[in-house]
Amino acid sequence: MYTIVFIAFIFLAVNLPSYVRKNLMELIADESSKAKENLQTSQLNFLTKIEWLRFYPLKKILLALLWLFCLYGAVRGIFVTINDPRNVFIFLTALFWMITILTARKVWRYIRLPYHSVPVLNHVKTKEELKEALQGECFEKVQFEHKMLRKYVPVLISENWVVIAGRLIPRTGVEKIYYFHESPIVNYEQIRIIYSNGEEFRFPSEREYADELRQKEISNLLHKISPEVIEKAETTNTSRKKDKSVIYWNMNYKGKFRRTLGFIPVVIILCFITPLFMGSFWFIYDIILVVVLIWQLRYTYKMMKIEEQKLKRENKNVNIKDDDYS
Repeated sequence: MYTIVFIAFIFLAVNLPSYVRKNLMELIADESSKAKENLQTSQLNFLTKIEWLRFYPLKKILLALLWLFCLYGAVRGIFVTINDPRNVFIFLTALFWMITILTARKVWRYIRLPYHSVPVLNHVKTKEELKEALQGECFEKVQFEHKMLRKYVPVLISENWVVIAGRLIPRTGVEKIYYFHESPIVNYEQIRIIYSNGEEFRFPSEREYADELRQKEISNLLHKISPEVIEKAETTNTSRKKDKSVIYWNMNYKGKFRRTLGFIPVVIILCFITPLFMGSFWFIYDIILVVVLIWQLRYTYKMMKIEEQKLKRENKNVNIKDDDYS
């Protein structure tokens, strides 16, 4: 019985997001079409529905509940520890307080941001300005010829906006777009959008089969967003990864080195806490923690320098090629 429930849960977790996203996109397109026929486009504003394409409202609620649970555990732990000062209660109370304090600012900033589906502009425009900018937009579904794009990349387009992968991108205010593809090592795609205010947004990188029709249709779509679309072959795997990411392995070595530096206070705290619950073996655990941290710092720093040198060489080669073409 439990196995069936677990399999059903995994099936829903994998398929439900794409199902909801597909139906929401179709709902927006249908409502836009009906409003256009009835000359009621001025009443349209789909920001809330677009937010649900990537479940941002649900993520906010779950994140807030998780943080409140940690806060409850931290406060409750004080009273439990006072009544029964066992080592395990002291450790858990300290752990809950550390998580609650260190995550408070990031959780508040995430929840406070009104619209996560509008990259970059959601930091420079107010909630009312974003609503006004989207007022009366009539979205139509983009029909691709490529089978995989038609199935897995639903896109909506209006006069001034484009919805791609659950993100709302303006057709105005974008200075240029970089479209990297056809790596000689792996089939790889990356889209970088440069805004007129100097900000940059990158779509999550994807590994896809090199396909001329796919790249042509994506390029045509990007040209509708910005008149300047720069297409180049991506030759380095370092530029695919970011300095900051929730997932450790999605970062480049510069980001990994910074993440490791951030764990120094955590290791110091653990070195003081371990004697409370590890007994006579605490010294061994402390040595292991410190050795692993030092090795990780040394390795990520070394790889970061190698990565920076490699990136400089490749950028230099790209500039030489650009000069030759010009």
